[in-house]
Amino acid sequence: MNVVMTALDGLALRQQVIARNLAHRDTPGHVALQVDFEQALRGAQGADRGDGVVRIRKAGPGEGGLNRQVALLSDTVLRYQALLKGVNRQLAMLQLAISDGRH
Repeated sequence: MNVVMTALDGLALRQQVIARNLAHRDTPGHVALQVDFEQALRGAQGADRGDGVVRIRKAGPGEGGLNRQVALLSDTVLRYQALLKGVNRQLAMLQLAISDGRH
């Protein structure tokens, strides 16, 4: 469940950063930001020695444009919804097990 919580937290933060990027995209001097939580997620899975920290960094060339931000937002929303569906299914199975199969 730790991996799922890390993923949900990272996706929520990514959505907030994208919203900030979109809100300020016409502001002179604004620098778009990007959330990197995949390294933290791999660390939570035990796949590498990640420190579990979600990082925000400056977006690179081509990463801060409107089309890229809208695409990232769509991807982020879909991933968040998919994870929530999985969590809801897992909780429903736990509830069923606890109730000994009785609704």
